[in-house]
Amino acid sequence: MTRIFICFMICFFLWNCDKKDEKTTEQNFTYIISKENEKYLKELKIKEIPPPPSGFYGYNQIIIDKKNNFYFYQKELINWHCVVSPTDTIPDFINLEPKEIIKIPNYSVIDFIKENISNKDERHTMLVLASQNDTINNKDFKKILNFLNDQSKSKIRIFTVRKSTQEEDTVLKYKKRNKYYNSDDIEWDKTRIKFLKFNLPFKNQK
Repeated sequence: MTRIFICFMICFFLWNCDKKDEKTTEQNFTYIISKENEKYLKELKIKEIPPPPSGFYGYNQIIIDKKNNFYFYQKELINWHCVVSPTDTIPDFINLEPKEIIKIPNYSVIDFIKENISNKDERHTMLVLASQNDTINNKDFKKILNFLNDQSKSKIRIFTVRKSTQEEDTVLKYKKRNKYYNSDDIEWDKTRIKFLKFNLPFKNQK
């Protein structure tokens, strides 16, 4: 009986250790977008694979704000333009509106993806994760990455992680403050956003 009890205690102790290690790993999880992108480009270079053309938006976008809250929006039509060079990395203006952005509870992001993205056709399952912070310390984000990397569960073939754009940050700010938004009133930093002729704000059209 004593041996059985000792064996049980050892197993219980080891199980607890595993749980603590798992919890610690989740709490210490850090994803640095710039470093991950650098690593990805190095791998492509080693394999002599040309980098994909510059693009920022897909059909589905999830924004992670500075406080680790999750927001979602869709864009049916994203304006694509010819990429002149690898340095052409300025996102297009997409005429995003505050009403298009909805908040997702942190605990239900994966369920939200399953119900609203995974069940669509391939073109409409493309997902972009956009963070306002270059460094993401978020255990929920780790679970989302694990889910997306398991294609048999997520049904999503293409997803990417990047920094949020100037337009996303601006529109989200107005959304949170519940303030009237008009893109014509914004003093856009033209080094960080590209206006094509047909989507220029009215005051800039000639």
